[in-house]
Order: sequence, then C-alpha cells, then structure tokens
Amino acid sequence: MDLQSVFKALPDDQVITKICIVEDPSKCPPGFQVVSRTFDQDTDADLWKDRIFGKRITRYICFSKDQYSSDEVVESIAIAGEKDLSSEWTVLFYTWDTEQKAMKKKNLCYKVVRRESVQVAVTDIIVLSKSKKPPFGFILAGEVNSLLICYKYGPISPTKYPRGVGPSNGQHIASGNWGVSTGQSQQPYIQGQHTLYGSSITHSAMLDGIPFTVNPKYGDVSRLPPFIIPEITLKTEEHLQAQYNYSFQQ
Repeated sequence: MDLQSVFKALPDDQVITKICIVEDPSKCPPGFQVVSRTFDQDTDADLWKDRIFGKRITRYICFSKDQYSSDEVVESIAIAGEKDLSSEWTVLFYTWDTEQKAMKKKNLCYKVVRRESVQVAVTDIIVLSKSKKPPFGFILAGEVNSLLICYKYGPISPTKYPRGVGPSNGQHIASGNWGVSTGQSQQPYIQGQHTLYGSSITHSAMLDGIPFTVNPKYGDVSRLPPFIIPEITLKTEEHLQAQYNYSFQQ
C-alpha cells in the first residue's frame, strides 16, 4: 500500500452537493466519486443487475463534494416513485453519461437545501449487497434490486466558501445529461422510522454562542517584538510522494 492509497482511504467528512447516476463507472462526471463497490461485501455495486438481449446493463451512483460551485447541500436521499415526493425533491430519471433510463421502477431522489439553512447534511452514500440493515451511523434510503442504499449525516463546516462557476442542483437542471426532474405530490415519503419529508434535524456545536475575540496583547501591532515570517515552500503531489512515500506492508 503506497501513500496515495492511504490518502484515498482516509475518511472524507465534507458534505455532498450533487448526485447523479451513470451507466459506465469510468465516465463519472469531473469532480464526482463513483460508488462502484458495496460497503459490506466489496462486490460490484451495480444497481441494475440485469441484461437486455444478452447485453449487460449497469447503473452506478456518483456524488460530488464540490464546496465551491454551489450554495446548496444534499439534506436527504430516498428511493421512491415520482409521485411519492413533494416538489422539493429532485428525481434522477436518466443516466448522466448515456441519457438512458436510470432505474427500472423506483427512482433515486434527493433533496437539496441552502447551506446556511441547516447544520448537518449528507456526507456519504453506500450500497449494501448482503446486510439487511444499515451499519451504525447510516440511514436507509431504500432498496433497489435487493441492494440497500444508505447515507449518513455530518456537520456542515462553518467556513464560508467563495462561490465559483458551476451548476446548482437547486435549479433542477433540465438538461438530459443530468436526468433530473421534480416530483409533484405533496405526500411525505417515509422509510422505516425516518421521515424524509417535513422532518427537522437540529444540531448544535459546543462552541455555539461563544464570541470570537483576539487576545488584547496582539491589539497594538507596533508593540509586538520583531519576527520573521518563515518562507513556505510549495510542493506538488509528486514532491510529497517522493519525500514521504512509505510502504505500510513492511
């Protein structure tokens, strides 16, 4: 196992901002991660699992954690019919890469909200092939072809990221490449004991309400002792690999 593999294995607690479905896992949109393996068995996470006229059809979930191109985050995920959800939900009807029907019967749906309106959001999506209940910390979104789709929540970073150039899921992009639409029903969709529509989740941090102030001794810069700002050497990923690469198999 090299250093790059260790980096990829580290947990990523950034919140998810966009979701799509692809037919070919190698054609995941730029900046997206593909859920290609199941969480419990490390097997193929294909959601279709069928053949049409001898041709294998595949579907994989992809998600993005790009914090710069959108002010919205994914709050909930559900597997449901189009009419089972309110208009706040985005329904993935088509694959991003081939514009084919994304799911057979039910659809993968998700709801986005403004980042500043919530304190927790979805941070991870997994697929289970054998387990009949979500692992600790995860919530069941639904079942597709005997596979369980689960997700978990995490706190949203209070850092205000600068906005960049990019589409926002909150606009419910009409392009066929994204394959999204919105539901029309006002009925809530309930999965187990978790209500996905009309639910409210509260979360508070231990530092909430504590004002940020600078130490008074640093108020007058002219009285500070002279100091030299150290020179910071920028290193590329190749330099880091060469300097700190270590085989953990030893």
